[in-house]
Amino acid sequence: MSILGNPVLRREDPRLITEGGTFVEDVPLENPAWVTYVRSTMAHARIIAIDVSESRQAPGVLGVFTRADLGTALDHLPHIIPVYTEATVRPLLASEVVRYVGEPIVAVVAEDRYAAADAAELVVVDYEPLPVVIDPEDAARDEVLLFPAHGTNTVATMGSKTEADFADAEVVVELRIENTRMSAAPLECRSGAARWDGDKLTVWSACQGAHPTRDALCAVYGLPKEQVRVIVPDMGGGFGAKSRTPAETVMLGALARAVGRPVRWTETRSENMVAMPHGRGQRQYARLGGTRDGRITAYAVEVFQEAGAYPMIGGFLPNMTMRMLCGTYDIANVSFKGRSVATNTMSTTAFRGAGRREATVATRRMIDAFADEVGMDPDEVRLKNLMA
Repeated sequence: MSILGNPVLRREDPRLITEGGTFVEDVPLENPAWVTYVRSTMAHARIIAIDVSESRQAPGVLGVFTRADLGTALDHLPHIIPVYTEATVRPLLASEVVRYVGEPIVAVVAEDRYAAADAAELVVVDYEPLPVVIDPEDAARDEVLLFPAHGTNTVATMGSKTEADFADAEVVVELRIENTRMSAAPLECRSGAARWDGDKLTVWSACQGAHPTRDALCAVYGLPKEQVRVIVPDMGGGFGAKSRTPAETVMLGALARAVGRPVRWTETRSENMVAMPHGRGQRQYARLGGTRDGRITAYAVEVFQEAGAYPMIGGFLPNMTMRMLCGTYDIANVSFKGRSVATNTMSTTAFRGAGRREATVATRRMIDAFADEVGMDPDEVRLKNLMA
């Protein structure tokens, strides 16, 4: 039976409602330790010193680790988008510069989550504040650079080969449209666990991609695929925000090896709001022209996309906005320019309808504005310009 035009019943609901699910925190592990991360309280700063001496003496603490303690082998999270340069890769733990509020700096491993949280409060980080840039257009001016070695905040550009011609337009409307940042806020925050069995690593992760997570672990630890197993049990929501492997999960293998025990990690809701990848963050300058009888003759959009501190898939999504810009409308005279920039905010990723929703918002709002200008019903304008 085709799913088109027919109701699709969810098969997983009866078990989750009557028996309950098995989430990462429910996975049985022998004598697991708990991991908590000390995160940056500043959006952009140079790290002058990290004092973990008092934290290491706290009750129940098994280890407190900085980037230097983990070694250069566990240096950074590899890019998944080939257009990004190595200068913009994300360190697993920040040691020199922090680039957004919530960036992990220190990992604390303790007997339970409460001991780990208490010990994390004892870590002292000395910062030298740096200028902050959060507006995408300000970032595009390159007056404050997140990655001086990269030479610019622009991490990706995309655009059409055509330039919209408004010569035949009797009416032209222009809008600035904000697709503001948002959080997916899943019921289950990001969570992970890791265990070594000899030279084989098993990781449980509340993620939306077991295979990309395995590939990231193989790259970081230098292990062949047959020595890494990733298990995704039941997951309490994701919506795209959990589609990429977090550095906090990647580090669990190193921390489990360091303390000689399996480890668990689950972020708090406060951590989730600042440290889980965000969605959208796209500013649009749109221009639409047409005739007074409602025929659209030209459409141009320029986009500034927030990639966040470390570019992920979100920085590439204007490409999807460009592809979906006209939607179901017959508009042949179109142009698009897109620029993704690094900002001192959490990275952006692909939420549901990634890039496409932004295109739909722009086109619908522009048609509404155009219809208002020519004195027509917006739906009448839409019908007039639908593809035949």
